[in-house]
Amino acid sequence: MKQLYISLLLGLSLVCFTTNAQNTRLEGVVKDSLNMPLELANVLAVDPEDQSIASYAITDTDGRFALVLPINRTYILKVSYLGYKTKEENLIVDGSRQKILKEIILFKDINTLDEVEVVHELPVSVKGDTIIYKADAFTNGKEKKLKNVLEKLPGFEVDKNGEVKVQGKKVDKVLVEGKNFFDGDTKLATKNIPADAVDKVEVLQDFNEVAPVKGLNNEESLALNIKLKEGKKNIVFGDIEARTGHDERYFGHANVFYYNPKRSINLIADANNIGEQAFTLQDYFRFSGGFENLSGRSGSSFKVSSDDLGFALLQDDRAQEIISNFGALNFNLNPNKKWSLSGFLIASDTDTDLLSATLRTYLRNEITNNVEILESGINQENRSGMAQFSGKYTPNNRLDINYRAFLKKSKLRQANNQVSDFGEIENRIQSASDQQPFSIKQSVSAYYAQNANNVFSLQAQHLYKEQDPFYNLITSETPFNGSQPLVDDTIYNLLQNKEIITNSFDAAFNYYYVLNKKNHINFIAGVSKNNQKLVSDIRQRISDTGSENPLGNAFINDADYRFSDVYFGLRYKTKFSSFVVSPGANLHFYRARDTQQGTENILSKTLLTPSLYVKYTIRRSESLTFNYAVNAEFTDINNLVLGTTIANYNTLFNGNRGLENQLFHQFSLKYVNFNTFTFTNIFGTLTYTKTIDGINNAVVFNGIDQLLSPINSGDVNDMLSATGSFEKRFTWIKTKLEANVSYTSINNTINDLDNTNTSFTQNYTASFETNFKEAPNFEIGFNKIINVYKGSQTNSRFTTNAPFANVEVGFLKHFLFTADYVYSYFLNRNNDVSNAFDFLNANLSFQQEGSSWEFSVSGTNLLNTVSINRDSFSDFLISSNQYFVQPRFVVFGIKYNL
Repeated sequence: MKQLYISLLLGLSLVCFTTNAQNTRLEGVVKDSLNMPLELANVLAVDPEDQSIASYAITDTDGRFALVLPINRTYILKVSYLGYKTKEENLIVDGSRQKILKEIILFKDINTLDEVEVVHELPVSVKGDTIIYKADAFTNGKEKKLKNVLEKLPGFEVDKNGEVKVQGKKVDKVLVEGKNFFDGDTKLATKNIPADAVDKVEVLQDFNEVAPVKGLNNEESLALNIKLKEGKKNIVFGDIEARTGHDERYFGHANVFYYNPKRSINLIADANNIGEQAFTLQDYFRFSGGFENLSGRSGSSFKVSSDDLGFALLQDDRAQEIISNFGALNFNLNPNKKWSLSGFLIASDTDTDLLSATLRTYLRNEITNNVEILESGINQENRSGMAQFSGKYTPNNRLDINYRAFLKKSKLRQANNQVSDFGEIENRIQSASDQQPFSIKQSVSAYYAQNANNVFSLQAQHLYKEQDPFYNLITSETPFNGSQPLVDDTIYNLLQNKEIITNSFDAAFNYYYVLNKKNHINFIAGVSKNNQKLVSDIRQRISDTGSENPLGNAFINDADYRFSDVYFGLRYKTKFSSFVVSPGANLHFYRARDTQQGTENILSKTLLTPSLYVKYTIRRSESLTFNYAVNAEFTDINNLVLGTTIANYNTLFNGNRGLENQLFHQFSLKYVNFNTFTFTNIFGTLTYTKTIDGINNAVVFNGIDQLLSPINSGDVNDMLSATGSFEKRFTWIKTKLEANVSYTSINNTINDLDNTNTSFTQNYTASFETNFKEAPNFEIGFNKIINVYKGSQTNSRFTTNAPFANVEVGFLKHFLFTADYVYSYFLNRNNDVSNAFDFLNANLSFQQEGSSWEFSVSGTNLLNTVSINRDSFSDFLISSNQYFVQPRFVVFGIKYNL
């Protein structure tokens, strides 16, 4: 493997040398008639024969540009800038000079009526806060989905979960032709929108759908708007695909899209057993229907537990088998200019099997006898549905009224078969978790601009949520070391019922007083009310008689919890020179009351949560942003109940009704620099979070069984993280370096002794990628992960080295071959455990030019890798996990493009 990568690097160096030897560099500066440099002017070198773009550049703040051009050719050099006459001239590149220098003068166009794009084929153009990328300028025509297009654009990243980042900032929403695509979900958009339908990608900076308050806040929301090619409007387009293979493998997928100015309909359907999940359990929990945390924007939050109580969030790359069915419908209607109606329906049915072997090291304040070997077989079923309806009324640009309703219902089931080996004790465990959570959220908002100086907004939302997690535990050994009042039996069968009802109401009123174009004041008043009820009990089922015996009052909960937050805030925003500064403060009046076991506990508190936002715009493409905020987070009823509950086969949980809030001091510094002269994209963030009175679990061990109870640690918890990326593009080549480093220190108690857990994680990636129009394209890179965990009497270090390579080769005009390969070497240095595993996937497709039919053969896990390794860390446990994955399979496919 090492020799292979040395050979690849040598070959790569030869390619770069040869490429440079056959090219000439054109450098220059673009100025106006007053000799002032023009930033963000477009410079194109066009092939006169087919009018294709041979190379392009965008001028930097000094008006500089650079093009790399193949020699012995003639080009048309086009230079354009908004409001100026486009200049064209012939350019002969004969190879006699390695560098050509030019100065270009542009003159104002007095016939320009407004700020529109002058040259339709500009690779990149800027209009206000919007950056527009012409897709065809960056792609080679072999892309299949929107994901493949975005990965070719400078500064864009798309991870395997479909999350999109632009210059390191997460994209919050995806629109198509200005309309929400499944509430802006990036994953459904990137994995389903056909690449050949994409004309332009618009990056909407400081995005705000509400006109009256645009520019009045500091949220810096980022959105993408996908502009379709003219041939994809007012017609039905998309694709339908089917694949089949040995071992009864199958895959079926359909995307159908229709767009016109008044309506749009998107339909996605998917069914397969080859592990390509269209909608995962993580997606289900992530989907919120676009609702905001109103009080959270004022430095406070009430953390309601997710629907996944007791559920492991299984990843598709760790599963042994996945059967997935999915259907989704999205619609947008614009009956007139004042009304906009939209919504979606999503249904998902997923069955996942996971097989793993785990080495678990417990932080028990003991030097020896801390390791458990746990073998697990897990089956997880997720049958879920969700629906959303939204209505928007905008009679004019001064008034905006919105209503939204979001409903979510599911049936979740997880069955575990496990064998625990600890010392000389072998415990056979069966457990089952079932629940059918239901929730409905509704919101209404109104925004009104009385005039240019006075803007008002009122937002209100309500959440009703039902959770009914049921847990059944069967063990061959006495569970929890006999700490429960159990009847002796041949096997031990425990049943736990729990029901949680949540009612939450939030409302916020904002008044913006605009002093002038550079200064405004924001007055805030809001209220958050949360009512919760939790009922639970534990029973033992006797194996001989089938009768059920309650374990007693200590294992029963019947609790009511009421929490309220009334707050008032003030923010000031000013702009001067290259700075935007916005200090703020919020005064919160909290009151919490829980009633359980015949007693009442009341907490009253007043807190001031300040904030500060500063942005320094060094130049249009370079900025530095600082954020500081204090956030008070209050827990929900699950952490307050006094009756003992079962968390898993060796963990009991007791709540703590004396818990108070944890206080986060969050500092962040972000740097962004996109240099259009050198085509480098630099992004970096530095984040520090100081947590006071953090809510962590105190642990009491009895063997490997433990009793957890949440506490306010009292000590300061720290988290320092840094992320950075450096990307440089040449004409058809991209190089990239990425780093993510994080250090965390968390305090808790183990067996009543103070303990500090620290984790230091590092993730580094270097890659080199080509994007030639015709030649074969490839990517090679290396990823290194280092995780160091320290806790009571334990210090663990895990490393993973993972070189990877991808290739794309078109041949015989109609064939396309793609493959991706990654080799991973995992090492657990403490237990001297290592494992090497690699994955190879490949696809060969055939499609005649102009034909709607495509035929393919594809293979997954062609090297038939059996397992992979991962590591994890918690308050009291370090885990080294081996997951058994899906076997090799080959499928044959046919696809029809509508």
